[in-house]
Amino acid sequence: MSIRHDLTLQQKIELINDNRNGNGLSQLTLAVKYNISLGSVSNVLKRKAEYLDGYGANQNHNVKRKILHVNSRELDEKVYEWFVQQRSKNIP
Repeated sequence: MSIRHDLTLQQKIELINDNRNGNGLSQLTLAVKYNISLGSVSNVLKRKAEYLDGYGANQNHNVKRKILHVNSRELDEKVYEWFVQQRSKNIP
């Protein structure tokens, strides 16, 4: 089993730039350079707009995983309802 290699946002931006700037490095060359699989290179290049937007929005450039933001009013209401019930039972 191979070791998993995750790239930071900064490294993904560098990979994208290596591919599209005058360098025009192939996906195989990029995979070897960044020590990741061809599929990972392909996925980064497919999602390059998302990564460039995140980089431009000044997100943490060292993050390796996408941070999910959940905005659900219904979920908040249910959690608050549960919290009130627990407090009424004197459960801290």
